[in-house]
Amino acid sequence: MLNSDQLAYYQAQANVLYHALYFEPSEFLLNQFRDNQVSDTWPTTGEARSRGDALALLKPALSQDNATLVPALKRDYTRLFIGPGELAAIPWGSPYLHEKRLLCGPSTEALAAFLQHHGILVSTQSREPVDHIGLMLSVVAGLLGDEIKQQNGIALKVLSDFLEQHLLPWGLRFCTLMFEQASSDYYQAIALLTGSLLEGLRQDLTLTPLTLQLFQ
Repeated sequence: MLNSDQLAYYQAQANVLYHALYFEPSEFLLNQFRDNQVSDTWPTTGEARSRGDALALLKPALSQDNATLVPALKRDYTRLFIGPGELAAIPWGSPYLHEKRLLCGPSTEALAAFLQHHGILVSTQSREPVDHIGLMLSVVAGLLGDEIKQQNGIALKVLSDFLEQHLLPWGLRFCTLMFEQASSDYYQAIALLTGSLLEGLRQDLTLTPLTLQLFQ
């Protein structure tokens, strides 16, 4: 069982990665990273090797000035997640889990039903599928926050089910693709930090993810 400090560390990590993956890179976010010295203060929860490799990439990336870094990251973000054309690292879960690589497939519907059943609201920028990796990390952060407040194990059980059934079956594959396809040290670091978070939660919560065929 995770203690309250570990829960808070994981919550902070999930919240940062939600913003890094869901929103287009901005001077504001990068300045927040620098002001909080994330390369030196990133919490020690998560899988250690990936975390260390990520922070070694992130520190020099953030040393670049915004005038150079932001345009480069926007190009990388667009190529990875937006298009046009085939996306280098699809950020939605359904194409990984559907043989025709469809958005809004059965896995998306199952996730939406899970969220509704547990009264979990997900705020999107537009009417898009709820199985975006960034949005799902926001759910992780929210449930960890609920557990910190309630301290009764209920939110942690919901989180465990959420991870086992809906995020872990494809999330680590996404991280691998993102790392391989990113052209910037920054997004390679974000991929590794996301993988560290997911693998750390899998180990620390003793989770057994569903074994599903992947099509990406």
